[in-house]
Amino acid sequence: MSKISSKAITINILLLFLIITYPSFSCSTEGVKNTVNNKTGRFVQSSDTTQSLNKYNVPKNKLRPYIAPVALIATGTSLHFSTKIKNQVRNGIQKNFAWNGYIDDYVQYLPLVAVYTLYGSGIRGENNFGNKTAIAIKAFILNGILTYGLKTQVDALRPNGETRSFPSGHASKAFTLAHFMHHEYGGNSTWYSIGAYASATAVSAIRLAKDEHWVSDVIMGAGIGILSTELIYLTHQYKWDNQYLKKLNLFPFKNVAAKGFTLVYTF
Repeated sequence: MSKISSKAITINILLLFLIITYPSFSCSTEGVKNTVNNKTGRFVQSSDTTQSLNKYNVPKNKLRPYIAPVALIATGTSLHFSTKIKNQVRNGIQKNFAWNGYIDDYVQYLPLVAVYTLYGSGIRGENNFGNKTAIAIKAFILNGILTYGLKTQVDALRPNGETRSFPSGHASKAFTLAHFMHHEYGGNSTWYSIGAYASATAVSAIRLAKDEHWVSDVIMGAGIGILSTELIYLTHQYKWDNQYLKKLNLFPFKNVAAKGFTLVYTF
């Protein structure tokens, strides 16, 4: 990839991130319940709006959502330095469950497809279309920065001899999207969360069976993925209502170097 192309991609990603995170709250002269609905765009009962918002944004135990990802990251980091355990797990898997294929390249995105399929079917989750899309994009970007930044810095050897093993990019993306589905539809039914995490776990298992990663890689990837999504939900401004979306426009462009589409926001 040329230097110009790399710079263009980087600039476009940063601009997209800024547009998504730009605050655009508007004050309302209506009651407190209506104001909350306008800002969040969430599908909540009007009589429980304030209670639901407070419960979500200010949980009784603020550290609870971070216990699982921190534990996974700590375990993955510890196992990364345990060559004996990694080899034992690898040998056991390759002896009994060795596998070749590409299904993991597609299954990692299954929770994302499921979220929009459910939404398109009329099953409403935690947020409206604009907010859930903004959250998904930001979580995906943050996860990519953390995962591939760490991959580049550590540059660990894979079991098959290739490089950039730690952490697993497939596992981190799968769990980023699984946790996204958990947030959006876990409140509707626990089975949505179970299905999402099961698909992400399957992706991790396949990566091990393909001899693409050590067990430490997929555990670390899972932790980073969940943490990325959790941080985005913590900091998201819930501004992507219909009024905000009307200020966005998508235009085609073409020049000597490239052609494509550009996203324009009117301030």
